Amino acid sequence: MPDSNQNNLNILSVSELNNSAKRLLEKNYSAIWIKGEVSNFRSYDSGHWYFKIKDDSSEIQCVMFRFRNSSANMQPIDGDQLILNGSISMYLAKGTYQFQVDSIEYAGEGVLLKNFEILKNKLNKEGFFEESHKLEIPLLPKHIGVITSTSGVVIEDIRNVLNRRAPLIEVSLIPSLVQGDGSEDSLLNAILKIDELHRLKSLDIIIFARGGGSLEDLWSFNSEKLAKEIFKLNIPTISAIGHETDFTICDFVSDLRAPTPSAAAEIISEGFVEKKSDLKDGILILVNSLKNQISYYENKLNVVNKSLINPKTKIYQNNQKLDELKNLLKKQMFQNFLNYKNVIDFSFSDLLKSNPANKILVVKKELEGNINLMNKAMQSFVELKLEKFSSIVGEMNSLSPLNVLSRGYSISKNKKTDKIIRSKKDINLGDVISTKASEISFESKVTKTD
Repeated sequence: MPDSNQNNLNILSVSELNNSAKRLLEKNYSAIWIKGEVSNFRSYDSGHWYFKIKDDSSEIQCVMFRFRNSSANMQPIDGDQLILNGSISMYLAKGTYQFQVDSIEYAGEGVLLKNFEILKNKLNKEGFFEESHKLEIPLLPKHIGVITSTSGVVIEDIRNVLNRRAPLIEVSLIPSLVQGDGSEDSLLNAILKIDELHRLKSLDIIIFARGGGSLEDLWSFNSEKLAKEIFKLNIPTISAIGHETDFTICDFVSDLRAPTPSAAAEIISEGFVEKKSDLKDGILILVNSLKNQISYYENKLNVVNKSLINPKTKIYQNNQKLDELKNLLKKQMFQNFLNYKNVIDFSFSDLLKSNPANKILVVKKELEGNINLMNKAMQSFVELKLEKFSSIVGEMNSLSPLNVLSRGYSISKNKKTDKIIRSKKDINLGDVISTKASEISFESKVTKTD
């Protein structure tokens, strides 16, 4: 009994037990770090975040209050791998404990994926991925530049495909690091070399190529600087980074994405393969056409051959026909000679009748008569006009003001108004007048008027 009573003295209430556990947990598990995967994430209107963090065999409830999560760079989603800093806290009413989060960091590839999505969304909003900016890939390129490592098999894969499908395409390697420290700057420097190469020999396509790898291995192709430099290029670009399931920012900003480097080589050589196929079809059509033509002329030759007669017989027939034509030609020539002779004789007779010397005498006499008539007519016309002219001159002399002046009259003008003075109103005292008489002109000043 004494032992039983002693034990009863140590019995705790539920609240006492929870409070004791709370103090113990908060004392020993404050400012700790835990790592796990997010699940069942919820964000309430209050701004608080509630979620679970778990590993392969266990999970714990977490809370991140609004005054803490306001400084977080991004909101977690289910599946994110997080590293959390905070402390253990107990909810006394239910006797459950939870991890109270003070700060969040993304773990491993999760960080890279988050940064990838952030940059992708940013560049997409700024229009770097719009189809309207994409350049068309040439159907039959002559010269391509490949930005990749010199030590990998990528460049050899591309060359092998092109040698097999389009050996006329020239390939220029622009060496660059494609992963690890310094790879981003190396890729940017490779782009700078493109301009120099393009000036020396025009480039039709640029391929960014790399074999497969982890997200971290491919990370240099998720550079914002690299994306902007690719966007500035005025040469069509193809991104052939990693495997078919791998995506990089370079894929989205380039004019075309190829699943693999070998696939990129197949894409740019497709036009040559199609042309080669068209050429084969054309050759086949041409050969068939020639065969048909040969067959046609062989049949025609056989028909002609059957219709041919003995050459001697043909020669005899032609000789006989030639003799007939000779006789006919002689007769025709003699008849033509007679016809032309008659025409010449008749024309000569007409020519004698139309001797120009006779006609010239007749025309000369007619011309002399016409000249005499014309001279008489001209003399009569001139005499008539002279009489009329003398009459008009006489009339003009009789009407001439000078005639009037010669009889003692004169004409006076007001020099100021240049008007003939006909009445008193045409002059004023002090006016200067000009006077024209028969043989003199003079000026005078008006000093008095009546």
